[in-house]
Amino acid sequence: MSRWLALVAVLLFCLPGLPAQAQDRHLAITEFYFYPEESPRFNKLKGYAWPEVKQLNALVRAEIGGFSGEERVNAFLVVRDAEDEDEIVAKEKLKFFLPAGEHDMVFRDMLHTDEYFDEHSFIATVELDMDGVKPVYDETAFVITGPEAPDVEILDMTILPTAADAGGGFTPGDGFEINALIEIENNKSSLEPTVILFAAMDEDLYLVDPELNYQPYETHWDKHPLGYSEGVFAVKAEGRLPYYFAEPYDFNHDWRVYVIVDFGPGEETMDYVTDSLWDHNNGELRITDDLQYRLIELDRAYEWNVRRMRGGRPETDRFWDEDD
Repeated sequence: MSRWLALVAVLLFCLPGLPAQAQDRHLAITEFYFYPEESPRFNKLKGYAWPEVKQLNALVRAEIGGFSGEERVNAFLVVRDAEDEDEIVAKEKLKFFLPAGEHDMVFRDMLHTDEYFDEHSFIATVELDMDGVKPVYDETAFVITGPEAPDVEILDMTILPTAADAGGGFTPGDGFEINALIEIENNKSSLEPTVILFAAMDEDLYLVDPELNYQPYETHWDKHPLGYSEGVFAVKAEGRLPYYFAEPYDFNHDWRVYVIVDFGPGEETMDYVTDSLWDHNNGELRITDDLQYRLIELDRAYEWNVRRMRGGRPETDRFWDEDD
């Protein structure tokens, strides 16, 4: 009986049309590169310059086999900023149903060169996976040279009390209004920037500096699209000062509001205006170790008044002297 079973097993193994064993399945990436949508013949380049190249696609060439019919292949592409690999600038996942053989998988419209100013380096990673085999990976690096960065100037910033009887000073819990005037010129890109308002007590800056990569709370900042690529923009928003402080025994507490014009990774213009509040009731009543109770509260961005001014830069004696 054992010889009969062994013969049946051999015959079954050799019969045509049966699925291949798992160890025969294979998946490999043979080529991976970006290329201009406008000129597909210019492939495997390491640099692409605007305006000659406007749009980049990515091609992944793969060899698959060890099965009959079609199999699903998942392709996941991630593009990161080479100077900050935690910054993902583009990603896409595609699904293909393919027979055995060599295939080109194309990720279209991955990057636009006019969305990155000057010279910018990128690292792209692709992952392919298919049932029955281990995922495979490949990586490539390239440079985009985009248009020159636009001219951005924060013309004016003022902080005003919102209470009619404020008397020209601030105390704990008071409301305030921030006004900013921003000018953007010579923007050859297609990008429309975002304005960020960010408020902080000076004594808590080591925890909530706007240049930190992580903010533990959102109460003290928000962002609003300007809606145009160029022009003079007026921004108005309101906020409220805290009742509790990191240094509760001081009578005087300095604070500031930042205005940030953001065009994307590495392209931002920032400035700030300062003021102070006077706390005549300082001491133990103002103590808290909980940062969220020491934060300045800013109204959410949908409550801001953001408008593009007609007629360009207005004449006003509030502008800072360029020699200051």
